[in-house]
Amino acid sequence: MATNIAKKSLFRAIGTRGYAQLAPVSGTTNYDLKINTLPNKLVVVSAENESPIARVSIIFRAGARNETNDNLGASHVIRVAAGLSTRNCSQFAITRNIQQLGANLTATSDRETISYTLEGTRNAVEAALPFLTEVATQQVFKPWEVAELASRLRLELAIRPLQLRAVDLLHKAAFRTGLGNSLFVPKFQIGKMSSETLQHYVTSNFTSGRGAVVGLGLEPSKVQHLAQTLSLDTSDGINNTSPYKGGEIRSDKGGDFAFVAIAGEGASIKNTKEALAVSVLQKVLGGGPKIKWSALDNGLLNRSIAGSTIEGFASQGINANYSDTGLVGVLLAAPARSAGKLVEGAVKVLKGGNVTDADVSRGKNQLKAELLLEMESGRKAAQVIGNQAVLTGAALSPCELSACVDSVSTSDVRAALQKAGKKLTIASVGNLSNVPYADELK
Repeated sequence: MATNIAKKSLFRAIGTRGYAQLAPVSGTTNYDLKINTLPNKLVVVSAENESPIARVSIIFRAGARNETNDNLGASHVIRVAAGLSTRNCSQFAITRNIQQLGANLTATSDRETISYTLEGTRNAVEAALPFLTEVATQQVFKPWEVAELASRLRLELAIRPLQLRAVDLLHKAAFRTGLGNSLFVPKFQIGKMSSETLQHYVTSNFTSGRGAVVGLGLEPSKVQHLAQTLSLDTSDGINNTSPYKGGEIRSDKGGDFAFVAIAGEGASIKNTKEALAVSVLQKVLGGGPKIKWSALDNGLLNRSIAGSTIEGFASQGINANYSDTGLVGVLLAAPARSAGKLVEGAVKVLKGGNVTDADVSRGKNQLKAELLLEMESGRKAAQVIGNQAVLTGAALSPCELSACVDSVSTSDVRAALQKAGKKLTIASVGNLSNVPYADELK
């Protein structure tokens, strides 16, 4: 069985389990989405993106926010369990047939969703669709196979970088429960997650009212037929609220560096205008260098705090949009001895930074470029469109999203910054000897 550990976007923090990796082939970003909802409330989205690589995703609102104290880490275990034996196929049969067809099946998860994406040539994807259906909807979680996942889970916990831990703790401090649940299974749960627990989690959350099917590069009729043949419970499940609360978490790990995530309340993905304003704000704060091997970032944050130290440091804006709320702020990585001044400077920017028209114009251009470049990859497009569909019941094409960015004004971005600065959340990991506590920052 071929597996790999792939790097994914840090701030969305999506875990991945992949088989037979396939290089993405670009398609066009100018295409129309066909969206409809079946009688069982399953959302179906299809589009022709003119890519020789077709992709089909089955997505459920079953991410970490739906976990309780009794099943913490269930979404992580379910994602890692992708490709295990199902009701009608063995683990060997799934792996062998997908590889033989030259296709690729990937499971991803975040705080709100779990998705299964099949990609390959159009003929390969059509032939492999039965295995996608099996993996996504016909899990059985045989006890002896689940027990063998322990080493994989321990590995994924061990290789988490400190900046990822800082963002994970940021959610814990900001939301406490629900969206505050970690993307990773707690160490004390490894080896203790029973098949019955996993099956109950799937039965409760993998339902038609909480799902969506997205197909890019296939005929809409075939995507529609796949959606209609899925055997899913018709319940809507339970939607738990997770209001923003704010707070602070510190995890002193020692070492030479401190990683500090600072954020305030962002925007819900359901409010497109506000969500795009927050996305522009992220670019205004700093999106990292845009020239390969460069260390120059012309963002508001870097300009404001660069004089705080002569030592090198890294800063980047962060943004996460969920169905009911979000987070927007910055992530700092700095030598421990200079982290204090940098954190103080970052807090001042978030609480009262001066956003200019030039900043917003630069941020909008960067956001549009990122949207269009990333969406040229069908895998990224399927992920973004799928999240929109399953969380809002609708979706915008890349060009439609880009056009919406143009409508964002400087006042919208300033309002987003003002909202975020009202109540900040701070999470820090590493050597925290010089990192101030939240009540020491003004």
